[in-house]
Amino acid sequence: MTDENQEQNSSNRTPRAGVIRDMGVVDLRFAKSPEDLNEIQMIRDVGVVLIPECAAAALNRIQVSDVGSMVILPSNVPVNCMTGQLKLAGEALAAGDPDTILVIVGQCFVTSTVPSVGYKEVRVVGQILVPRDSQAAFSSKLSQITGQILYVPGGCRTVMGKETIDREFLEYLKEPVPLVIMGKVTFASDVPKDLLQAKISEIVLMGKITAPKELISLLNVITSEKLGSIGTDD
Repeated sequence: MTDENQEQNSSNRTPRAGVIRDMGVVDLRFAKSPEDLNEIQMIRDVGVVLIPECAAAALNRIQVSDVGSMVILPSNVPVNCMTGQLKLAGEALAAGDPDTILVIVGQCFVTSTVPSVGYKEVRVVGQILVPRDSQAAFSSKLSQITGQILYVPGGCRTVMGKETIDREFLEYLKEPVPLVIMGKVTFASDVPKDLLQAKISEIVLMGKITAPKELISLLNVITSEKLGSIGTDD
């Protein structure tokens, strides 16, 4: 899914009355004052709540429970909010409005070098993967992160979701590649250690790997960054 410079609010549009529950993202940025949220009595079992600073006083009245992150955004600055599983080109970040704050909620993979970040600042709630050669440019505008950031090698293959890697897949690779996993990857039982070592130069893991027992040690060695687990199906 590519969502470059695209605000994703429609699927997370928040009801304005009663109890809000069981939602990934609750977007309250429509509120201009605490009174605009008077009909909301409770927020519970929610991943992220986005609320403008001008309406944040309403949280003193609303019952809030089991909320992963409460993100209070400035009221006097434009905000571009992107949610979900995202892929962004580095050029999209460079082209950002210097008066706008970029808020990324969910999982984001920056697919190419970031020459600079045009946005006023970047805030992340979730996980983000950024090319290693862009660490200085990106971190200079990263003002807040609730979650994890990993800097990954260039030229990598990316898995978002579920995938099985077997011997035939590895044999088709013309040269060793780094592998970035944001999801679950299963290594099939026909994958030999020498082929895995020859074709996967490095793994950055933000998810889960399952594999035959004889591959586990090698997978741990070539996994340079791990936010997740490596194990067998047993």
